[in-house]
Amino acid sequence: MGRKHEPKTVTAVAYYRVSSDRQEKEGFSIPAQQDLIRKYAPEKGITVLREFAESETAKKAGREQFDEMVAFLKKNPSCRIILVEKTDRLYRNLKDYVTLDDLGVAIHFVKEGTVLSPDSRSSDKFVHGIKVLVAKNYIDNLSEETRKGMDKKAGEGYYPTRAPLGYRNVMGPEGKRTIEPDPEYAPLVRNLFAWYAAGTVSLDQLVEKAHAAGFAYKKSKQPVARAAVHKLLTNRMFTGRFEWKGQVHQGNYEPLVSEELWEKVQAILRGRGRKKPRFVTHDFAFSRLITCGHCGCALVGEIKKGKYVYYHCTGFKGKCPEPFVREEVLAGCFADILRGLVFDDEVLDLVREALRQSHRDVRAFHDEAIRRLQAEYTKVQGRLDAAYTDKLDGVIDAEFFARKSAEWRGEQEGLLKKIALHQQANQHYMEEGVQLVELTRRMPALFEKQEPREKRRLLDFVLSNSTWANGKLAVEFRKPFDLLAVGNEAVKREKAARGGSGGLRPEKLREKDSNLQPAG
Repeated sequence: MGRKHEPKTVTAVAYYRVSSDRQEKEGFSIPAQQDLIRKYAPEKGITVLREFAESETAKKAGREQFDEMVAFLKKNPSCRIILVEKTDRLYRNLKDYVTLDDLGVAIHFVKEGTVLSPDSRSSDKFVHGIKVLVAKNYIDNLSEETRKGMDKKAGEGYYPTRAPLGYRNVMGPEGKRTIEPDPEYAPLVRNLFAWYAAGTVSLDQLVEKAHAAGFAYKKSKQPVARAAVHKLLTNRMFTGRFEWKGQVHQGNYEPLVSEELWEKVQAILRGRGRKKPRFVTHDFAFSRLITCGHCGCALVGEIKKGKYVYYHCTGFKGKCPEPFVREEVLAGCFADILRGLVFDDEVLDLVREALRQSHRDVRAFHDEAIRRLQAEYTKVQGRLDAAYTDKLDGVIDAEFFARKSAEWRGEQEGLLKKIALHQQANQHYMEEGVQLVELTRRMPALFEKQEPREKRRLLDFVLSNSTWANGKLAVEFRKPFDLLAVGNEAVKREKAARGGSGGLRPEKLREKDSNLQPAG
């Protein structure tokens, strides 16, 4: 009797994330995500080899646990599945998306009930790419709202961001975050300005004196770098006036140095590091965008006969066989490529479905956040009411009540602002997604009408690499525009194969692939 064939074990990793300590407290807990995925894996016959969990706030790739997960998947090629609660738990930006896409893994978004893998249909990948793109745009818009709040804060004299060495962030008497001199570092900063203003030490010697005095980063305890010392000396905010978005604001915090001392330091710095200015004689539309497909050198623009713009290889690596090419020819090639992003009405239905899916998830998130914030507001109001009763009964004195009530009203003000932001985001998310899609559809027309600098900005936003060889332009789209272009073309081919109708309607996307077996 031969041995029975043993079924292949399907393995995966699980990834859990909360974006902040506050989010952990508000109910987006890692244990809740673990419970969901640990129930899901056995039901699908999946064995989880490793779990990765983290709480991070940085809006950038490079998270420790995320990086460890990627490294684990690279070392274990038989493990090709990631289990995660939903899309926004996994991606923080497009770089994360690119990293996982390059690994060729299958991703199970458990709460969303979807699986995305290298074998997924082109329409599924297309919809997912749209959702990632819209999410990135949504994050950017939320960041814009945050920046608006920071602008308002700066206008009121509050330093709007993290305090530099010499100061520390604290909560002000009105419930607003502000800064004050750091008892440990403020004297060192004053000494740095005074030592350098004397004109008897170079910047390198100043750094040595700073290190000898114990000037080091708070967290790492490593000596402050030379570049950081130079940046500190040029920062006007130590005078009590700070620059924000090109404007100088009068701060409402204590200065560490006088304006006269700061200006004297700037004069010494200017006198020791002048550089000759560079002059740009012409702003070519495709400067720094195209490389030669033969040798890898840059294509540069040149004006012929006073009005015609030609591009040619720099030839830095030797004589190149590629002839000159007119700017109009390159412009036509780029316009044709951008037309590949234009959706027809049927493909646009897929886009709208992706937007509806994204909006449903986001709306649920914001509604839940609003409920928690309103509950917190009610809780703080209860403290105020109880304290007022205690004051009337003589349990606490008027001074203590005034101090605590001001603190709690500040908390309530902050909670109301957060509620308003969630409500506003809820209302505008779908509208912003539609605007983004419309922008993609209008790109070719926008490109043709723009001046050279704006053409370059638009292309740099969409494309990562462009090469020219043998009279042909080859490009690489930035993520996820590559999915939009390739997916758009694939869906159109699929549509044509079906005789121009059927098979692509949005209702097809809503069918659950319940019989889909996980990849090995």
